[in-house]
Amino acid sequence: MTDVEITELEKKDVFTFRPLRLEDADTLYAWMHQKHIAPFWQLDLPMEPFKEWVESSITAEHKDCYLVDWNGEPAGYLIAYRAADDPVHHYYDHREGDLGMHVLVGPEKYLNKQAGRQLLQSMIQFLFFTYETERIIGEPDIRNRIILPIMKGLGGEVLHRVHLPHKRAALIAGEKQTVEQVRNKRGIHVSFQTKEGKEALHGKNG
Repeated sequence: MTDVEITELEKKDVFTFRPLRLEDADTLYAWMHQKHIAPFWQLDLPMEPFKEWVESSITAEHKDCYLVDWNGEPAGYLIAYRAADDPVHHYYDHREGDLGMHVLVGPEKYLNKQAGRQLLQSMIQFLFFTYETERIIGEPDIRNRIILPIMKGLGGEVLHRVHLPHKRAALIAGEKQTVEQVRNKRGIHVSFQTKEGKEALHGKNG
């Protein structure tokens, strides 16, 4: 488990990342049935098949799944995967070591520019801290008018739009150096504290 502490304008927030567990199924189930999530994730299933999906996500070898708490309250879901092992690498000039990410903002109260930016900032910092990567790849649905502008504001660059098998997406890349420059320019301080957790795909920390 890893705590990401972010201080911005004298306000300190702690985001805790821990590997997905089966007991998180109820939380994810509620999120996946919300109107701001269901059209994009298409996982508004009955509970039993949904639990099977959670179990398969936990045991998957090609991705790492995390539940994210914000000051002790469940706030989001994060998937990290090797871009080289995913069909997405066929859609852009892939580099060895690229890390893909899928993100979900859970509670509807975080669906605003500031809260969304804080949550995604923590996710990106966690990924750069945990995995040996210099670039993170995202593929938000082009209909998502919240996530995409936030990613761009955090230092992401839209490479182009792509037609993936399940959606039309904006392929966006975040270079570590650029992301850090944007963060430093805003005066945002980030610190980390690690605890016991799942071994990461390319991770330096559990």
